[in-house]
Amino acid sequence: MGRTLVQLFIDGLSMGLVYVLMSSGFNLVMAVPNIIFIAFGEFYMLGAFIVWYIEVPANISYFAAVPIAVIATAFLGGLSYLLVFRPLQFRKNQFLTNIIAGVGLMLIIGQAALMLFGTEARGVPSVFSSVYEVLGVRIALEKIVVIVLSVVVLVALHALLQKTRTGRAMRAVSFRSDVAALQGVNADRMFMVAMIVGCALAGFAGAIMAPIFGVDLGMAQNGFLVMLVVMLGGIGSMPGAILGGLVFGMTLSYGQYYIGSGQAQILFFAVIMIILLFKPGGILGKNIEEIGHV
Repeated sequence: MGRTLVQLFIDGLSMGLVYVLMSSGFNLVMAVPNIIFIAFGEFYMLGAFIVWYIEVPANISYFAAVPIAVIATAFLGGLSYLLVFRPLQFRKNQFLTNIIAGVGLMLIIGQAALMLFGTEARGVPSVFSSVYEVLGVRIALEKIVVIVLSVVVLVALHALLQKTRTGRAMRAVSFRSDVAALQGVNADRMFMVAMIVGCALAGFAGAIMAPIFGVDLGMAQNGFLVMLVVMLGGIGSMPGAILGGLVFGMTLSYGQYYIGSGQAQILFFAVIMIILLFKPGGILGKNIEEIGHV
């Protein structure tokens, strides 16, 4: 029993940290430019498909495919902001228009991916296929790699936001973009940087998960799960994104083993509903009117 619990913990940690990455990216986009980015899941899907295309048809190393996927999704994120969301910033009914624009972008990316890749699920060969046994617990190397890479990227994100001039500027803009502009901060540039970083995190998450779960168009639906994770941990809160992602990963891992996959997701949704009844901003989040603080 103890070995099973440890095995489930490792599985839940690897899955949870991936959702922490995506939730952090989603929170960043929501906090700085104040965009409820409905199309976020599509960038997760694109990161996975780019890795598949580079490694399988193009026969290029996975170690080269991951950075290319991150750069490509970051570029597309910045382009999406410039062409779609920037013209809508500071207009009336910004909340509604951003959601509509996000839905439109989601449909465009989804149809483009359908035409390029089709509906068939694809497999990505893993370069970390080894399995180790430690004290009777079988540990897949690829899951350990996912855990380590996720932690490294999260630490780098924290350093970016807390220790760099760009990070301080993004945090200032997330509080009050007009006041930050008076201090010489280019708010529009910070909006685009936040979108680039957020989409790069989604693409990276898709790239490291592609060898584990394969690649298909349905991966985009994970974007809606990310929204639920953000709502659980705290809207606009980076610590909340970590908490929500880990709770989600552990719930799925232990829930799938003991009560089944569908029941585990129902349990997670029920927990979110109960929490939001008493704390609409999430466990560690701000009140709804305060959203926008990193």
